[in-house]
Formats: sequence, C-alpha cells, structure tokens
Amino acid sequence: MVGHARSTHPEMKGQVDNRETSMDRKAACLLQAAVCREQAVADPLNHDYWIDEAIKWLELAHAPASRVVVTIELRPSVRGLAAK
Repeated sequence: MVGHARSTHPEMKGQVDNRETSMDRKAACLLQAAVCREQAVADPLNHDYWIDEAIKWLELAHAPASRVVVTIELRPSVRGLAAK
C-alpha cells in the first residue's frame, strides 16, 4: 500500500493491522453512505428511506469497531455428520 507504514516489530504488528482494518471499514461505511445519498436524489419517492440508510452507515463509520461472534449450529444430518 502506498502511504501506509508497516511495522516489522512483533509487538506492533497487530496494532498496525487493526488500525488499517478499522480505516478500511470506516472508508467502506462512508462510501456506502454516499451511495445511499445518491439514491435519495435519484429516487425521490423513497428519499426518506435512503436518507435513513445513509444515516445508519454514517453512524457505523464513526462507531468504534468491535468484534463479532458468530455461532453455527451443526445438525447431525448436515454433511454426513449423521449419528452412527
């Protein structure tokens, strides 16, 4: 990446990667908010909906990044995991 300093120090690696990830997340949220604002102009009948969506994306962009926990329930009949 141009313009991004990367640390080779083992203690700093996670901090640098985390900062880059949060900036990518913020940029993506801001981009999505801009798309929603464009939709609001292009679709006057649903203007309020698109503005509400843009506000949600802006709030996500400025919210602190947090970890997400995903759980998956595997049932015995899924992918050959049937009980014997």
